Amino acid sequence: MASMARPVRNYLPGLLVLAGGLYTVYYYYTYWIRVYGALCIPGYGDPVKVEVTQGIWIRLDTILFPTVFGVILALLGIMLVWKKKFGAAVVALVLSATVINWPAFILIAAGALLGLLFWQKTLLPTIDLPDETMEWVDAEAGLSVLKSFRRLPSDRLIYSFRNEEGGHFVVKETASAQAAEREFKFLNAAADQGLPAPKAIGMAGRFLLMPQIEGFPFLQPLDFEAWTDEIAGILLTTHITQIPDMKAHRPAAEAVIPGWAFERATWERAYRIFREERADAAPVFVHGDFEPANVLFLDGRVTGITGWGHAGSGPAQLDVGRMRVALELIHGGNVADRFLNTYKKLSKDRGFEYSRYWDLLAVYGWLEQGPGSISSHWRRFGMTTLSEDEVMRRLERFVKTLTDKE
Repeated sequence: MASMARPVRNYLPGLLVLAGGLYTVYYYYTYWIRVYGALCIPGYGDPVKVEVTQGIWIRLDTILFPTVFGVILALLGIMLVWKKKFGAAVVALVLSATVINWPAFILIAAGALLGLLFWQKTLLPTIDLPDETMEWVDAEAGLSVLKSFRRLPSDRLIYSFRNEEGGHFVVKETASAQAAEREFKFLNAAADQGLPAPKAIGMAGRFLLMPQIEGFPFLQPLDFEAWTDEIAGILLTTHITQIPDMKAHRPAAEAVIPGWAFERATWERAYRIFREERADAAPVFVHGDFEPANVLFLDGRVTGITGWGHAGSGPAQLDVGRMRVALELIHGGNVADRFLNTYKKLSKDRGFEYSRYWDLLAVYGWLEQGPGSISSHWRRFGMTTLSEDEVMRRLERFVKTLTDKE
């Protein structure tokens, strides 16, 4: 029975709306034929209609408009069969009044109402936060406006919302209570030093609460030079900030030869180079997960940095390499090189040195997530063309350029 109930719930609303739309088109088509015949063809049509319409011009819009709405509703019916959309069912219910014939109205209204019933959706968003977390949010930030909750793109629960006073906040899930405590510390340390990080308000278990920073991740700019210059500039500002010493949380990545490698020899050469050309650098304050999705923009300028869970003390090259490989994957070598050269130029008085060792270290760091995870991560931010296979090809191509260098 359950297996039969699902197809009914999925397809019946759309089929009813589709039937009502098609009936409307048919009804007004036949009505037009009858009227046309009564007016223009002797002996054709209903004698009563002939008498009533004799010598009278019928306005076209009285037939055309309902017919057009019938076509629209038929298309809505197809949409509801194909994709179960609550909003389309609402539109179908509203438009049902335009068809002006009872059979079609009953079919369309019934289908739309069944859609609203089967695909239940209230005017309030679905919020996956525990009840105790919601109570804590209201206690810390003031009574929240439930309909203002909006889930932000992330593999964990992150919601933006507004309280009744109009303040905007973010509640974020971390991996554990320890991770929340760590990020809480570095968020406040970074904010106290003037970095564009939100100052955390509180934490409860693995959840953090903070004010929302204006801006959003912007991965497809029109001006790549200005975009990369902004990113390089805010990264250097982060690296020269004095923060209490604490090692970066992200452990050093290990050299691996991925099982999906297309040219295994390329990865074997990379493995040898990585072992032979190890490098070190003086520690600074690093973000630890510096990549485009964690940099917020507004009107072409950086407004904030998110994702401080891996922050701490470490070589500046860790952040530079992670961003550089991300840019290589998303936009190609020219953009990645522009970012690196800009950072070098900005930090020329600090003795910053960069070698392919850091690129390989960053590649191995990204590989810990896996190509599929990398692809789905950036898909949330609009990079829909970067498939899992494309990530593999671009990673290997980048590694090949590194290993081919003398």
